Amino acid sequence: MKKQVGVWIDTEKAVIISLDEVEHRTNVQRSLPGERLGKSPKIPNKACKIISFPIQTKLRLPGDTKEFARFGNQHYSTEIKNMHKLKNVKHQYFKNILQGIKDVDELVLFGPSLIKKEFEAQMTKYPHIHSRLLSVESADVMTDKQMVRWVENYFKTFANKLSLQS
Repeated sequence: MKKQVGVWIDTEKAVIISLDEVEHRTNVQRSLPGERLGKSPKIPNKACKIISFPIQTKLRLPGDTKEFARFGNQHYSTEIKNMHKLKNVKHQYFKNILQGIKDVDELVLFGPSLIKKEFEAQMTKYPHIHSRLLSVESADVMTDKQMVRWVENYFKTFANKLSLQS
């Protein structure tokens, strides 16, 4: 039987939903002090993995008082440093998600933000995973049960489309 997986992805967390496994929940969580983490989904008979990795899109480094730092006659913009830091955080986030989906047969990405497109672009570096990606869909913010229903409905309609083409 094929291992069908849906990944709901946002800038705060990714939920990996596998339809073919028994109940198994794993939390891989990383947060900054004082930040609130999402709850583990309460989904019976489904395998879920939550990767919580809040990405701060507007970084402010401690000690930054202006848009630039001044060194004599030179000006040093902190914008480039912030862009590199954001790029490294996203890369680590994507790497954690890729670890969770490395042995899937069929995959669908969905979620509310544009980070799913960035993740798809990152996946092209891994052709054995990218070749199993069926589509990237837009979806609204959902509860845990709504995510599972969405993945189940997607694979049912996908199977119906395949059977009609045959």
